[in-house]
Amino acid sequence: MKGMYPCGARRPDTGEEPGTGGEAFDPEAARRRMGVGRAAFGRLFECIWDEVTERRTLLDEAVWAGDLKQVALHAHTIKSAAATIGAVALSRAAAAVERAAGSGDRDGLAAGMDALHGAKETLCKLVGMG
Repeated sequence: MKGMYPCGARRPDTGEEPGTGGEAFDPEAARRRMGVGRAAFGRLFECIWDEVTERRTLLDEAVWAGDLKQVALHAHTIKSAAATIGAVALSRAAAAVERAAGSGDRDGLAAGMDALHGAKETLCKLVGMG
């Protein structure tokens, strides 16, 4: 993603433009909320994406270890970071993981992790990193 602004991606399933509501990734709305230009948003995206990637690894490790407290912590961080950059679907999936971990719902956790992995893969494709 270096030097690339991740806006202008279309939803792979519909071809809709960003900002039309309900999409997996809405970087324009995130950029406007932050009040930054495209270049600054691109740099912020890179930093936040690095954090999401690192936390995703830690989240996977916590799930495998059965440490629901750490699962909830890492999912919460991913949820917030993803929302900051307009990664709507990833943020929602992380919220589901956080809720499931907090309530000890192992089935919900498995479903949430599947959704989280899928949302991250979709986002990688949308911004040309996958």
